[in-house]
Amino acid sequence: MKICFPPNLFNYDWYSIMQSYQQYVTKKATVLEIGASTPSHTKELARYCKRVIGVELMPERVPKNSDNITYKLEDWQYLTRVVHHNSIDVAFSTHVIEHIPNDLKAINELYEVLKPRGIALINTPNRERLVRVIIELFTGKRTFPYWEHQREYTEKDLIALLKKSKFEKYTIIPVVFGLHGVPIFIYFEKVPKIFRRYANFWEIHLFK
Repeated sequence: MKICFPPNLFNYDWYSIMQSYQQYVTKKATVLEIGASTPSHTKELARYCKRVIGVELMPERVPKNSDNITYKLEDWQYLTRVVHHNSIDVAFSTHVIEHIPNDLKAINELYEVLKPRGIALINTPNRERLVRVIIELFTGKRTFPYWEHQREYTEKDLIALLKKSKFEKYTIIPVVFGLHGVPIFIYFEKVPKIFRRYANFWEIHLFK
């Protein structure tokens, strides 16, 4: 079990997806980051590859190009307008897919820009994470869209989405079980199998 408080917070969902990223990326790789508005994250991705293309929807959030990082302004649903087909080795997106109106279109656009045998890494909140389930015992089920989220996903939701997509091979990994959010973090990094349904996040690996 991991316990941490401000200012020593540790976002295990980011750590987990970065561990996966380092397994797949190479120094010769062209990497795509979708939702590239945090320069420190993009620079971390850029350390391990030849080039990063950062795609961001909001003009005011687009950083300046630097070193091996190039930014493009675009909506994930229309990715192929700014990224060439079959040009990306590794695609990376953290906490974005839940904001996208047409998630199936976005996933299929991702398929188009990946090279053959390319890999996409995505993470997203679990609709049935433990804290949300407990809260909804008292408040009733949250309806969507909610705030900026168009939806959140159970594992069954993700499987249904991916079965409709162009991807035929994928892995869904549960990440974190417990309290993982301000003001307190008390959680298990490895999700007990019996509690998989109530993990905090899903990490999805898509293989072209």
